[in-house]
Amino acid sequence: MYLLYNYIALVFFVIVAIFVPYSFLLTAKLLRRNIPANPVKNAPYESAAATIGANRDVINDYLPFFLIFIPFEVVSMILVFWSSSARSISLNSNILIIGLAVISLLFALVGYKFIRGKNV
Repeated sequence: MYLLYNYIALVFFVIVAIFVPYSFLLTAKLLRRNIPANPVKNAPYESAAATIGANRDVINDYLPFFLIFIPFEVVSMILVFWSSSARSISLNSNILIIGLAVISLLFALVGYKFIRGKNV
């Protein structure tokens, strides 16, 4: 009987997980204004096509922010979950998680140096 409750909860979760995003999409579709299409926005982008507007090297502009985002957002959440179960996992896993924290701190310092050097 206990197993049946698990399957019922799983089916309920799947139904809610499908219903909620589709209800948001349907609501947004019904409430939005019908604006005519912009031909420049809808034009396909090809590498051989002539560009419209100024060219920018986005990767080099946003790389320092990416180097800071990864340690402070993603790795911090990994460390929060790790801290609750650090005693129950193996020593090798603990060493790897601490190494991840140290490497992410180095990435953050490098990103900070890039941003400081650019005077952003």
